[in-house]
Formats: sequence, C-alpha cells, structure tokens
Amino acid sequence: MKSFTHHYVLQRITACLLLVLVPWFLWNLFCLRDAGYQAIVKNFGNSYSVALLFVMLTSGFYHGYLGIQTICLDYLPNPKMRTIISFMVGTIFIFLSVSGTFCLIRLNTLGH
Repeated sequence: MKSFTHHYVLQRITACLLLVLVPWFLWNLFCLRDAGYQAIVKNFGNSYSVALLFVMLTSGFYHGYLGIQTICLDYLPNPKMRTIISFMVGTIFIFLSVSGTFCLIRLNTLGH
C-alpha cells in the first residue's frame, strides 16, 4: 500500500472511531452535569470507560496529526519547513497523548 493510501485509510479509521466515541463521551458528560466529583470519578474511573477514553484520546490526537500533516503537504511548498512543522506537531501530540494516558491511569486508580 502506498503511503498516501495508508495515510488516507488511517485518517478514515480514526474518524470512524471518533464518530462513535465523541458522542459517547459527550453523552456521559451531559448525564453527569449535576454530579459531584466522586460520581464523575466513579463513572469514568472503571476500566471500560478508561479504555474507551484512551482510544478516543489517542485516535483524536493521531487524527489531528494526520490532518495537520495533510495540510502541510498541500500548502507548504518548502520540504524542509514541512518536515520541521510535522516534527513539532508530532512531538506536541505525542506529549499530549502520553500526558493524557498518565491522567487516565490516575483516574483508573482513583475509580477503584
């Protein structure tokens, strides 16, 4: 599979994951709008919710990275600038994903 086809397929897969997981997350937030801290931790602190949040978080950041990479390829004529921006955005998204994963691990330990 060529890299552009692979890129396209991955972007569509992450979009489909987000199409399901973001409404699930928003519905949970809506249902918990008047709940206290302990109820929110209990709801999102179980292993099932943490796993879904992890998939939503990582696929969201990866989908964003793929989208920015596509924009860079389409609109930046300088290959060096594309590489620099792609590296910077990738580094930021990896940092945010790792930070979010640590937060989810902490949430999982609080929920038990």
